[in-house]
Amino acid sequence: MPEPHDEAATAARARRLRIALDGPAGSGKSSVARALAAELDARHLDTGAIYRAITLACVESGVDLADGDACAAVARAARIDQEDGRTRLDGRDVEDAIRGDDVSARVSTVSAHAAVRDVLLAHQRELAADGAVVEGRDIGTVVLPDADVKVFLTASAAERARRRAAQLGRDDVDDLRAAIEERDRLDTERAVAPLRPADDALVLDTSDLPFDEVVAILAARVRAEAEARVAAEAALPRRLPRVAVVGRPNVGKSTLVNRVLRERVTIVEAVPGVTRDRTEHVAVWQGREFLLVDTGGWEHGTDDAVGREVVRQTEAAIAGADVVVQVIDGTVGVLDDDERVARTLRRSGAAALLVVNKVDREQDVPATGAEVRLGLGEPHAVSARNGRGVDALLDDVVARLPDTPREDGQAVAAPGTPHVALIGRPNVGKSSLFNRLVGDERAIVHDAPHTTRDAIDTLVTVDGQDLVFVDTAGLRRRYRSGEDVEQYAVDRTRAAIERSDVALFLIDAGEPIGAQEQRLAAMLRDAGCGLVVVLNKWDTVDEERRDELERELDRLLGFATWAPRVNVSALTGRAVSRLGPAIATVLANHRRRIPTGELNQVIGRAVEDHAPARSGTRPVRLRYAVQVGVGPPRLLLFANGPLEDGYLRYLERTLRERYDLSGTPVVLETRARSADARRGGRGTRGRPRRS
Repeated sequence: MPEPHDEAATAARARRLRIALDGPAGSGKSSVARALAAELDARHLDTGAIYRAITLACVESGVDLADGDACAAVARAARIDQEDGRTRLDGRDVEDAIRGDDVSARVSTVSAHAAVRDVLLAHQRELAADGAVVEGRDIGTVVLPDADVKVFLTASAAERARRRAAQLGRDDVDDLRAAIEERDRLDTERAVAPLRPADDALVLDTSDLPFDEVVAILAARVRAEAEARVAAEAALPRRLPRVAVVGRPNVGKSTLVNRVLRERVTIVEAVPGVTRDRTEHVAVWQGREFLLVDTGGWEHGTDDAVGREVVRQTEAAIAGADVVVQVIDGTVGVLDDDERVARTLRRSGAAALLVVNKVDREQDVPATGAEVRLGLGEPHAVSARNGRGVDALLDDVVARLPDTPREDGQAVAAPGTPHVALIGRPNVGKSSLFNRLVGDERAIVHDAPHTTRDAIDTLVTVDGQDLVFVDTAGLRRRYRSGEDVEQYAVDRTRAAIERSDVALFLIDAGEPIGAQEQRLAAMLRDAGCGLVVVLNKWDTVDEERRDELERELDRLLGFATWAPRVNVSALTGRAVSRLGPAIATVLANHRRRIPTGELNQVIGRAVEDHAPARSGTRPVRLRYAVQVGVGPPRLLLFANGPLEDGYLRYLERTLRERYDLSGTPVVLETRARSADARRGGRGTRGRPRRS
């Protein structure tokens, strides 16, 4: 699955969300809002306190509280701020004054004036513009109808009266209950904006929920929304200037690329010919972004078909580059193939730089006569291995970048663009399918296995959706000692699976399923990405083989019976067009959000039909469910005891029967509260179940 969104970015986005908390009197809005704001490190906006402050201002001004226009004039002139849980009126702290009986008895009169509400409506929206947890009356329906998250807290009148009595230190619970019921009646029957939940609000009955669980449920809901916003706000695909690194084999091109990127993104070995396909990576220097293209080693006149294809890929990289960096080996000097590369660069017209690599010390800087003869200007003497001279090289590269990228250049995927990995054993047809999907011979295709070693990312638009397709190396049946190149390719394949939203699991339909497919299936099971099973070379399969294949697939993919299958021929293009809709469906399901109200209705009916097993002598109650993440859908279940794996499988089946979740796993997490937790301690989180 892809890397989760940066936690800091998600937390920052959560602080900028406008969260509306509504509910009847005594439902706990104020306490919950303060705790939620503290949990999110967000601003808390008490709109009721704003009305109370205006009421205090009207009383102090001596205006007739029954005169709406006069009260509105006072409201327009007043300056109200809230900070650190305190309310300020024209700069002075009035938090204690507005909670007194005098203001409490008059606030309903002032707040009932439409003119006052209009003035304060604009003020509240302004205060909440940069994000806040806003609680009060009619927040989700009137004040912030476009709030990012809306919540309607409620509880029984008896429970609200009990809470209010405990808060005020009173014992006349029956009187408080009668007052609350009367206020409920007035609120719901008023002519203007009767109190009701917004249509898209999360309605949460807190009568039987401990306070900390209420806050946890709401915090999970807000963070899920923030994570979704982070993904949705990612920039559109953009075009960047391209810098191609070229040269003959084993001069240190991939080492230089890794040095520039400050991470090991390409395979580096002391044997020539390790890099074969051209790979592209976004690099940044002095605030300038550019696309750094690593290429295979250039060997003129090679008789090897793969070698000839490497040369063709390198020529294509040169043709599409704004700046080309030719790397030569400073320990051996200029060879014939170096001169051939330089001639190609001079003919291309691209801005070219010459790099003499493997110059580890100042005294190793060679005489530059032969290098200057290549016609690419004064060379940069660098050591890609230890970084010597690389900063000066990058300064020169950035200085030569064009202000405007080429219009015919490959667009760079925006953050959050879905990644689709092509997974399968060697020679199953991954690169053929990759090239057919991207519409370009980007990956080398050859009958010999293992021609792909790196994971290659390419942005493609399929059926109107931007996708990053990742062609990966295949897994061999076993490794011999010392085969670091192959092991690294396997590591890159595993990493590609883990950062992908959807995996296309290619299987050779004409060959028996073996150990390599089993290893890949294990990776896919643990990754959490969406899955489409692609049966390639379907045109070679007869009826007898189809029956065998069905039995093999049942054994291999018993963990993913929810995965769709598509039968294709990458060679001929048969049915490849069906992959686009299949990917779109799986992506939609992988990111599916189930409204909290619906989710609890479905779970509630499932519990009624089949209750959880008892924990010892005590029945286990499943109190609440909330979705806390997507990619894949992740649900948090609140219960008073542990839920067995068998019961979680039952709940998953119920959800799949109700919602289209084909192609995606579902993660179920439980939070069970022990007796100690109910007395005020912490709850325990159950083991997540990914299915």
